[in-house]
Amino acid sequence: MVSATKPMTLDEFLAMPETEPPSEFICGEVVQKPMPTGSHSLIASELSHLFRSHLAGAKTPGVFVESRHALRPENRAYLPDVAFVLAEHMPGRNALDRGALDVQPDIAIEILSPEDRPSRVAEKVTFYMRNNTPLVWVIDPIDETLDAYRPGLASTHHTRGDIITGEPVLPDFRLDVGALFAVLGSAEA
Repeated sequence: MVSATKPMTLDEFLAMPETEPPSEFICGEVVQKPMPTGSHSLIASELSHLFRSHLAGAKTPGVFVESRHALRPENRAYLPDVAFVLAEHMPGRNALDRGALDVQPDIAIEILSPEDRPSRVAEKVTFYMRNNTPLVWVIDPIDETLDAYRPGLASTHHTRGDIITGEPVLPDFRLDVGALFAVLGSAEA
C-alpha cells in the first residue's frame, strides 16, 4: 500500500526553524535559495545604504535585506534579496517581529547567484508582476547588468553608464548602474 504525503502548508513552512541559506516556499514546496556570494552581499548592502541615504528624514519606509514576504492566497513566501516597502504599506512593529511580512514589496530586488536557474528567476519576476509589485530589479553581478520590470510595460536592460530611477515607486531616486558595480572593485583584482 502506498501512502500519499500531504503537501506542506504555508503556515507550516512559516513555523519551521530558519535554514542557512534561507528557504522560500512555492506552492507546497520548500526551495532553498542559493548561498549568496561576496558580490551578492556587497550589492545588497550598497543598495540598502543607497535607499536609506536617499530617504534620510522621510517617514520611515522599510528597506529589508532577505526578509521573507508571504502571500497567502498564492501559497508562497519569497525572500527578495533587497525589498523596499513604502511607509504607508509598512506593517506595525508587532508584525515586524512575527516573522514573514504579509505585504508585498513596492520594490523587489533579486541579485543573481551563479547557481540561480533562469526559470526560477523568471518565475519570481512573474509572481511579483502578477501581484502588482510596482518595480522589480534583477541584478547580475557577473555580467554587471540590471533588468527592470514594471507591470504592463516591457522590461528594460541596463549596463554600466546607465542611470535609472526608482519609478514609479521612488521617481526621484537615481541609481548609477556603474557606481553600483564599482563596489565590487576591479575585475582584474
